[in-house]
Amino acid sequence: MRNRLSHTALFLAATVLLAGCPPPEGWPKPPFDVTGQYAGLWAGRSNEEAERQQVIEECPLTINLVQDLTRPYPGDHAVSGTVTVDYSCITLPEWVNEVPPQTVNVSGLLGDDGKLTLVSGGCAPGICVVLTLAGQGESIERGALMDHYAGSWAYLILLAGVQPFGVTGTFDVVATTPETDG
Repeated sequence: MRNRLSHTALFLAATVLLAGCPPPEGWPKPPFDVTGQYAGLWAGRSNEEAERQQVIEECPLTINLVQDLTRPYPGDHAVSGTVTVDYSCITLPEWVNEVPPQTVNVSGLLGDDGKLTLVSGGCAPGICVVLTLAGQGESIERGALMDHYAGSWAYLILLAGVQPFGVTGTFDVVATTPETDG
């Protein structure tokens, strides 16, 4: 028992020391600011048996993101926002009414290497959506702001009384907001 307490105390002390003491070069800064509006396309395949699988191409996608670079590490790497998914390019069963574009709240983290992962889960009357986007952000033409984000995504749709279905695929968006001197 005494040995277990010693190990626990040592672990807690090490955790406090590591969390409170930044490395000599300081905590890493995000590679760029992702704050802004992005528009582009998503594509993929439905997660159904081969004879019923849909190939989905060129669906509109908009993303609005916010990042607070003034927060202390690791909060400066946190990202939140919305993803608006347009369903107009999906062939739904005849008995399903047209589904309007759905705006989903997302949050995630920006890695020091520019990899951005966003996740969400949300419901509206009669429909629930689970969304993950994982991709590479780039800052090529907008200084310290991200201007391109592309990668893979997974999307699960739950309709009331229907077997869950989803889509996996890719997305590619570019910034639609001009660069500003923040």
